Amino acid sequence: MLELYLFINPIGSTCYHSEQIIIKLADELQNKIRFRFIPFLNLAATVSVMEENSIPLNNLDLRNHVFNQAYQASLDYKAALFQGKKRGRRFLLNLQHKIIDEKLTYSEKLAQRIADTCQLDNEMFSHDRHSDFTINSFHQDMQMAAEMHVHAFPTIVLYNLNGIDCGVSLTECTSYQLLADLCTGKMNDLLNFQNKIDQIKKHSNPHLHIL
Repeated sequence: MLELYLFINPIGSTCYHSEQIIIKLADELQNKIRFRFIPFLNLAATVSVMEENSIPLNNLDLRNHVFNQAYQASLDYKAALFQGKKRGRRFLLNLQHKIIDEKLTYSEKLAQRIADTCQLDNEMFSHDRHSDFTINSFHQDMQMAAEMHVHAFPTIVLYNLNGIDCGVSLTECTSYQLLADLCTGKMNDLLNFQNKIDQIKKHSNPHLHIL
């Protein structure tokens, strides 16, 4: 079974689009892929959200505010996951829908409202979204991102591709067809070249990397 990790900024529009691509692909591959959406933050995530919303990049107060929103949204998603993967994913997608599609501003009130919609245990969610355990879990995700050399958003990391004995990462993936070709082995010849990295650079996708 394919193992797929998508590293996301939980309030970023490109990541939201990539999540929908992966969910569609997982449905079509019918239990041949196991996937996780993993929150990961850095300066690039903050800058991306500011650019998407036409926020001046030189305003440090606003930059800190955007970072704090993304950070708390990450903890909220982690807290929702503690009540089940499907509920956690539903919470994330609902939160992104409100922020990205409906242009609402992230807030604790919005997070609580979505928790209600997703039928989360409110008392548990309210506690977990600020708990040390949740914060530590998020830090573990950040460590995983570092180990997988994740720097950009969104980044997909794949393991257990047929005939490929290493991990493969794909950055800035917004193409359903590209990801489908990768997951179904149509790009294996490219990945199996003896001099993998040099050969990949000569082809049309500079975002594809061997781990």
